[in-house]
Amino acid sequence: MKELTAAGPLYKEVRRRLLQCLAEGEWKPGQRLPSEPELAQRFGVAISTIRAGISDLAAAGVVKRWQGRGTFVARHDLHPQGFRFSNIYDDAGQKVFTERQVTGFRRVHAEEDTARKLQLRAASSRLVYRIDALLRIGPTPVATMELILPARLFPGLKAATVRQTAQNLYALYQEAFNVTVVRMEEWVRARKASAALAKTLGIPTGDPVLEVERIAYGFNNAPVEIRRRVYEATRHQYLFSHDRLE
Repeated sequence: MKELTAAGPLYKEVRRRLLQCLAEGEWKPGQRLPSEPELAQRFGVAISTIRAGISDLAAAGVVKRWQGRGTFVARHDLHPQGFRFSNIYDDAGQKVFTERQVTGFRRVHAEEDTARKLQLRAASSRLVYRIDALLRIGPTPVATMELILPARLFPGLKAATVRQTAQNLYALYQEAFNVTVVRMEEWVRARKASAALAKTLGIPTGDPVLEVERIAYGFNNAPVEIRRRVYEATRHQYLFSHDRLE
């Protein structure tokens, strides 16, 4: 056992080491972590320090604590209705949930901007999946979506896998590929609908739309997905209120 040392608060080093263990697959989604005394002995710190580090991870949704049972690696909900990264609301302030219709699936080489955002530095790792979809509320289209995934993280991904599942995609990533999304960054821009986009969404050309680009990150703070959506903006609004680890 080697005692932890850190320049800043020790619980942050505990948090970092726990995230490293998760990134390396030591504990899988849904699996129970060792007890706080066991972790304290492993890292050579006080139980209170372990508890503070775990509290940070619990606040960020990375782990879940169950009274009398212990601390477990969080699992993404299989059902879209429980998905904590869904943020679209109607004008009445009610959260809405969309159905996904996949319209395109390709395995291609990433262009420079995509490679930079996904940190694909080696030429051999620049293969990505590009998935296009239409998001609907019932029969009504409300957004287009483009997903870009590093092929090395999603080996063997098939179009049919994405088309056939109704669960949220982050649950699919976690279950099928052991890729867990723990935080995200988003850029939101307003623009006017082009003629082609307006036709797809069934709105007048020039109507306002909301463009949202998301980069999702895993345990080791490495980007695992780019998600670009364009929403019609006359009947819906977008809420940004995501926790993130510093």
